[in-house]
Order: sequence, then C-alpha cells, then structure tokens
Amino acid sequence: MIGNGNQTYQTVIELVEAWRPAKNYGHESKFQNDLSDFLDEELNKQNDSGMGELMGGGGSGGYVVSRERGNSRGDVVIDDTVGIEMKRHFSNDQKKKLRGQLEDYADNYPYVIALACGIDDMDGWRELENKFSNRGGMGMGMDQTEFAFIIKDRDNFGDPHDFGGGGGLGDLLGF
Repeated sequence: MIGNGNQTYQTVIELVEAWRPAKNYGHESKFQNDLSDFLDEELNKQNDSGMGELMGGGGSGGYVVSRERGNSRGDVVIDDTVGIEMKRHFSNDQKKKLRGQLEDYADNYPYVIALACGIDDMDGWRELENKFSNRGGMGMGMDQTEFAFIIKDRDNFGDPHDFGGGGGLGDLLGF
C-alpha cells in the first residue's frame, strides 16, 4: 500500500500544483469544494483512461476524494492516504493552529499537504515548512509522515481567459 500511496501522493502534489482556483473565494470552504471537485475529476479521469492502474488506483472504483467526513480531519482527503489542510490567506495568527492540525494529520495520514490559497505571512509559512518538511518515512506519525507545502498565489485565481466574474482581471479592474 505504501508504494501505491506514494504514487498517489506524488500525483496529488502535481495536480494541486496545477490546480487554479476558479476565483478568490470569500470562504475557505469554497476553495476546498473547488479543489475537491478538481481532484476527483482529474484523478478519476486518469483512472478511466487506464492510468489508474499504473498509479495504484487499481483500475476499478477509482480514487475516493472526500471532504471532512467521519474521523477524517482533512479538509480534502484522497483514499484515506493523503490529507490536505488548506488555509485561505495564511496569516501569522493561523500559524499555531496549522502546526497543531499538521501534527494531528501525522497521526492519521502517511502523506500530508499544507496548502495556502493566498499568503500574508511568508515567514510563518516557511517556519512551519522547515519544521515539517524532509521528515519522510514509511507509515504515520511525526517522524514517518511526508509533508509538502504548496502556495497558490492570489494573482493566479480564476480563469486567465475569463474577464467576467471569475476572479480574473475583470474583478481586479472592477468589471
């Protein structure tokens, strides 16, 4: 499972890096829904084309992408293996809470992604990244969980070709 989990983790990292929020949402939950829908579509589209078997999806049933359900504390969780904690406009006052959440995630997932949709405190983000990154092992717990930190720049929210209400240039210019 861990080998397949690592393939899933690497694929999810690539997809999260490629993901572009549809707009600069006013609530974190809307970013979570946007990301969850994107990951579900992209992971299972690849699975339908046969890529899933190569990536550990098994070719039947696809990937399970869920949002804050049951004991799962993750904002978005893939196959109960990759937990994603998302912060909207990460700021200094969120640092302590995020640290605790990542420690909890380490008890529940072998792979964890911290994702900032907009960032106001780069120093605090880097401090946490340095604390949690490069631990990677096999299994769960602080010394075994692999962590990745990804930032989505607010300038890249919205469809770059949508000048309407999609959070792109039109919003910046007041259209």
